[in-house]
Amino acid sequence: MKKFREDFYKILINQQNFYMKQYYSDFHKKEMFFAVKEVNNGIYCVIISDTKNEDMDYSEVINYIKSLGKTFSLNMVLLVDQEHIYTDKSSMAHKLIIRKDNYKVIECDKYCIPLKQMLNVFTQENGTQVSNSKEKFLKYKILTLILIVINIVVFLITALLSGSIFDINSNILSDFGAKSNILIEQGQVWRLLTYAFLHSGLIHIACNMYSLYIIGPQIQQIFGTSKYLVIYTISCITSSLLSYLMSPYSISVGASGGIFGLMGALLAFAIIDRHKIQKKYLSSLIQIIVINLVIGLSIKNIDNFGHIGGLLGGFLIGYISYRMSKKET
Repeated sequence: MKKFREDFYKILINQQNFYMKQYYSDFHKKEMFFAVKEVNNGIYCVIISDTKNEDMDYSEVINYIKSLGKTFSLNMVLLVDQEHIYTDKSSMAHKLIIRKDNYKVIECDKYCIPLKQMLNVFTQENGTQVSNSKEKFLKYKILTLILIVINIVVFLITALLSGSIFDINSNILSDFGAKSNILIEQGQVWRLLTYAFLHSGLIHIACNMYSLYIIGPQIQQIFGTSKYLVIYTISCITSSLLSYLMSPYSISVGASGGIFGLMGALLAFAIIDRHKIQKKYLSSLIQIIVINLVIGLSIKNIDNFGHIGGLLGGFLIGYISYRMSKKET
């Protein structure tokens, strides 16, 4: 049930503009969540429970919702082990009753028809076939994997030419497009972007590609594929531009500027939707950004202006694009 709850809530958030409300459950002795969507006459609330916890979940959530002082509709997705008779007609919770084993709908209140439609989406995305599993795995990772492959291929070529995977020759990096103010001033402006696909050694690329693998899919899920590519590209450019202005004598390479840009875009998203996400998400994200900046400042030969430039560029383009997407919905 835990996996069903997480996946079904994700569908409501990503496809129906729901957000999560958090409350402390005296019954479960932990933080619990339910989904909320703003509607014209109040809020449409969704909780997921089973026959064992149905009464307590309903009681705690209804008391919390009443404290909000808004007109509401409470709707429960109830998972059962076998055929279930809908006897509690006095409950304020409208119910979508489904089987735990196959998610077959047993009964559906008219107010829960939208949830029934989302259940169909859930069953389509969570089929048992291997092909479905692969599609789900790749859904938000394709662009990230493409970027990683490009970086690895370029790294292997430069490593082969350098004769080492641990210390790439600086002349080779320069030939392949490292950020160099002198060469940029001579008209090689493409270096403001190509530097981001070069790395100075195995540890350098391993750290960057791991970070990209973790952050990239989040950006694609929130902003979409095209905006993800725009955010990453612009962040790489703003990173090299600030480095160009503030570190004129440095030769810079690495995807970290673009990665900081993705973190900046996540920060913009978290600030805009701060009332709709878990409380700890924004603070944790800020901590991660600060820690990475501090690490960069404490290590020699790190282009910290590049990191800051990428962060600022990503935050700006992320803020603008996410605001625009919310106006369209």
